Amino acid sequence: MSVVQSSPRDTAPHPRTLTLGISPCPNDVFLFSGLLLGHVRAEGLKFSTVFEDVETLNGASQRGELDVVKISYANYVRIEDDYELLLCGGALGRGVGPLLLVNGGAESFDPVREILVPGENTTANFLLDFYLQGREVPKRFAPFDVVYADLCNRIGAQGVVIHEKRFTYGADDLTLVRDLGEHWEEKTGHPIPLGAIAVRRGLGIAEAAAGAIRRSLDWAYAHEDEALGLCRIHAQDFTDSVMRAHIGLYVNRYSRDLGADGAEAVEFFLAELRRYRGFRAERGAGPAVQRG
Repeated sequence: MSVVQSSPRDTAPHPRTLTLGISPCPNDVFLFSGLLLGHVRAEGLKFSTVFEDVETLNGASQRGELDVVKISYANYVRIEDDYELLLCGGALGRGVGPLLLVNGGAESFDPVREILVPGENTTANFLLDFYLQGREVPKRFAPFDVVYADLCNRIGAQGVVIHEKRFTYGADDLTLVRDLGEHWEEKTGHPIPLGAIAVRRGLGIAEAAAGAIRRSLDWAYAHEDEALGLCRIHAQDFTDSVMRAHIGLYVNRYSRDLGADGAEAVEFFLAELRRYRGFRAERGAGPAVQRG
């Protein structure tokens, strides 16, 4: 686990320290680069930041270990009593979904055989269930990089990949069975809610955190070279072209503000998730924070 201390460049005495958990993926690092590098004021807040894959962050949020944390939207139903969602900082869009791949021909996919999945609480796992219409299938959950390595190294392996692997799977001789995000869009008409920023309830910092995240994103766009330099540190196995494609896909207009259509997509997604998984909607279905 890597930890970075970042603080606002202001003169406020004794800023309040919060724990922040994000992934080391280029979209998260780019979006938060203004805060991570200390160029953005956070209204008396400073962050002690940990970088982990999203499924690890999902687990940390379930244990209540972080104050501000990037989660899978599919994880929110498990933590909504303790966290609220921000309308900014997340990953939502079209053409951004996980891919179901097989090492072999597409016709060799068989839902009776084991399917590798990058985490039980991930949006990828739910979109697989949505594609398979809730059918019980054998799954093995593993970190996304382990999933990809197994797919590449074992003939007949089949699994769901996320992040930058959508740009590289063809070069690694893997075959697309179904773009699960495309399937979601075709069936629902909504963009795909992948990940969100959740803030612990009761801290009273949601509006301040949202404002700081938006200013951090604005800073990143205005200082792209410096922001990309930080991304390279955390994604050393990325080529520049893949890194830029990753950011261009996952950092979009919804990252700054979900807007009405984004919020509607989230509400629909969480309602479908509850229907499939049997969770009750006790706090409403969507983000619940001022736009700040």
